[in-house]
Amino acid sequence: MATPSERFEQSFSTVLAQVMSQTPGTSAHAGHDGAGGGLAGTSTAQGAAHSGNPNATVLSPNGQSHPRHFPIGESNHAGGHDFQATALGLRAYRQQLIASNIANADTPGYKAVDIDFQEALRIARLVAKPSPLTLSATASGHMSGQAQPYAPPYPLKYHIPSQASLDGNTVEMDVERSKFAKNTVMYEFSLDRVSGHFKHMMEMLQNLKD
Repeated sequence: MATPSERFEQSFSTVLAQVMSQTPGTSAHAGHDGAGGGLAGTSTAQGAAHSGNPNATVLSPNGQSHPRHFPIGESNHAGGHDFQATALGLRAYRQQLIASNIANADTPGYKAVDIDFQEALRIARLVAKPSPLTLSATASGHMSGQAQPYAPPYPLKYHIPSQASLDGNTVEMDVERSKFAKNTVMYEFSLDRVSGHFKHMMEMLQNLKD
């Protein structure tokens, strides 16, 4: 009769073999164009700092995923879980901006704002890369750490309406509703991908316990 340790090793080997059979031959994290590209009819201005810090894909200098990173359950679609997690945070932030525009459609002088999703995604991924700054250790037994990246400020785009309003409000309801609907679809897509990743991880952990 196999011991508990031997049963665990057999279970782990079985799951590992299943995952390896699903893993693509190349696990490069290629850059994504993403959805919701450049904004037409906008002008750029520095916005308030975004309070969230979405996760981002960490790439090696040659653009490949780190060799020690094991792409569990990743499909052939480039980007994987880290990209979708970053996109999910940005989609949620953009949804708040669009909802604020709609809520202030009748506010005199209110200026409709948005973010360029492509630009914000690029900033988030760059800021989330490992910092070259290391913290010095005061004793030989201390572990040196790395400085954590700060939450980046995403430049806001001020919408230029097709027809100026007498009260200075630049919200165009048709435009905002269309953007809100499209952003909702992309948010749900990213949420589904991220949720599916964690669900797969939980299934693997459950298999290891059996």
